Amino acid sequence: MSFLDKLKVKVEEKIDTEEIKDGVIDKNSGFMQLEVDIFQTAEDIIIVATIPSVEVSDIDISIENENDVVTIQGKIEQPDLSEYTDEADADVKYLRQECQWGRFYRQIILPQEINVSDVEAKFKRGLLILRLPLLLLQSAGKKKIAVNVG
Repeated sequence: MSFLDKLKVKVEEKIDTEEIKDGVIDKNSGFMQLEVDIFQTAEDIIIVATIPSVEVSDIDISIENENDVVTIQGKIEQPDLSEYTDEADADVKYLRQECQWGRFYRQIILPQEINVSDVEAKFKRGLLILRLPLLLLQSAGKKKIAVNVG
């Protein structure tokens, strides 16, 4: 199965019952693709994503396969603006709607395996930073092994 097929299966597995109306999937409830910056140092892969107005508990991060696929997903809730509008004012309509609300999903294939036990995630003021330490394999060449007596 190709990566795209696996991704399609994963997305379909994540569909909530709230997205199913009368047995039909609501096409307006699709996923937004989370935008990320990814860079690599000699020892780490760093992933940076801006996720405004989300609580840490609403973000799900997982590492799959052979420790080389990172999945970040969650939901950005549309704020309740009822306190700013008059209940009697039923004619409220958007003049411009540029903000994106709803579920986001991003799966990133890493260039090499990472050391899962040392992964760090920080989230502050809408900025998610993942530090993924590379799984450093022994370099090619000859290594002298000391033999202990006793």
